[in-house]
Amino acid sequence: MTSSTDHPETTEVVIAGGGPVGLTLAHELGARGIGCVLLEPRPEPSLASPRCKQMNPRSMEIFRRLGIAGAVRDNARLPFGWSDSAVFCTSLTGHRLERFDGVFALSDIQRSELAEPALWCAQNHVEEALRETLARRNTVSARWGWTLIGVEQDADGVTTTATDEAGQERVVRGRYLVGADGARSTVRRASGIPLTGRSHEIRNVQVIFDAPGLSARHRMGRAVQYWVVNPEVNGLMGTLDTEDLWWAIIINAPEDADATWYERAVHRMIGAEELITVTATDPWTARMLVADRYRDGRCFLAGDAAHQNPPWGGFGANTGIGDAADLGWKLAAALHGWAGDGLLDSYETERRPIARRAIAEAERNMRVLTGELAAAGLDDDGPDGRALRAKTAELIRQAKTAEMYTLGFVLGTASPDSPLVVPDDGPAPVSTGSEYRPSGAPGNRLPHQWLDRNRSVQDEFGPGFTLLEIAAQPAPEWEAAAAATGVPLKRYRLNRPDLHGLYAARYVLVRPDGYIAWRGETSPDDARAVLDHARGQQD
Repeated sequence: MTSSTDHPETTEVVIAGGGPVGLTLAHELGARGIGCVLLEPRPEPSLASPRCKQMNPRSMEIFRRLGIAGAVRDNARLPFGWSDSAVFCTSLTGHRLERFDGVFALSDIQRSELAEPALWCAQNHVEEALRETLARRNTVSARWGWTLIGVEQDADGVTTTATDEAGQERVVRGRYLVGADGARSTVRRASGIPLTGRSHEIRNVQVIFDAPGLSARHRMGRAVQYWVVNPEVNGLMGTLDTEDLWWAIIINAPEDADATWYERAVHRMIGAEELITVTATDPWTARMLVADRYRDGRCFLAGDAAHQNPPWGGFGANTGIGDAADLGWKLAAALHGWAGDGLLDSYETERRPIARRAIAEAERNMRVLTGELAAAGLDDDGPDGRALRAKTAELIRQAKTAEMYTLGFVLGTASPDSPLVVPDDGPAPVSTGSEYRPSGAPGNRLPHQWLDRNRSVQDEFGPGFTLLEIAAQPAPEWEAAAAATGVPLKRYRLNRPDLHGLYAARYVLVRPDGYIAWRGETSPDDARAVLDHARGQQD
């Protein structure tokens, strides 16, 4: 191996890992003019096993704020609105047991509470769109084919060593390092941060396969997921595009499974010996793990490096994208000089409890999988078979409804105890996992509102904090307070008296990530004190 370390590259933030989380963080920093270098070992997104397939509404509204939601939608291989259903069946050619419609907020029908509906899109295609649009960020340099191998930090920064695609050593030094480098994170190991939790005992395998014409021949109709319930092979499956590419997750697969076993298992899930070609297999085990700390000095963890979630409910990558949105503005504030002493520490304070809750939600969904629902006789055509299918359908509704409808968790998860939030005793509706109840209470995501057919209130946010003046007297004193603290602030007058009930305030201070820091019926006597609190500068 040759070495080229005499002239290290310098930047403000080094990002290790170019999956959805690292790429989102690069966009967040680049949009704020922060210099960063992204290190990613894969020259191209992997086509072998797209584990993440769902971008939830929170992730999509983050992409909208960054100006890239359209590019991500355009790169999906299932058209927007293709399906918002999930089907439970004995096989693709067998009996349908239950159907859920309007799942995961995928509908293309506009809803008042969403700036962006969810998107069903394989992870590799999400990454393609995020890579392509990264060219818009002139302060971001992507190093594809570079693998992080060493980390050393000191009081002023972090020095990273990587090998490039030719095996040559490269050195990049930044003021901060973010490890978005996955479950086997080099950054986490170098920082000495352990993971706490457990792994599930069941081994699963994702199979990617071509099945010419299967979409047109099976009898279950369009759906983003087909959950196969039978005593022989259990799991779920779906199509990755409008042509012939499919995925299947086989639950509780044997350790010694070979190509013949995979093909036979997929045939059983289909219910017929269709012509298929298996192109990839990816064994995995559900893990419920959270890093004990999200920060070590100038090193931070995000995404799978910080938390590992079971896939049931689709929270894993989306939680990581939320990490990037939170950490991005805080790092930018620190580098631009207006962060308070406690701002960077608030990243862990806010995001770690959310990761723990996401894991708890997924673990609850994992309690009943298709194996627990399967029973001999489900495919019988007589009265006993019909009665058993009706009973199983009821069990499915009881066990899986919460997994299909997650908007309450996705949009309603709040951080009311954050040190950046100014609490109050005003109305504070609480969402359940499935039911989203918009809340204007500090610590919550600002409830969405359409201003016209295509313009969202979120489209009016500034790059820093935004003060909404809701049918209220102008409050120019906020601009003076912002100037005194260096905080970027935009005032936006919203002459909509009807929205007072939604936000329960005339004035609402919104953070750069869209969460509420403070609200009030009147402008405070000391706007600077509120801004100091929201930027982490507290006595």
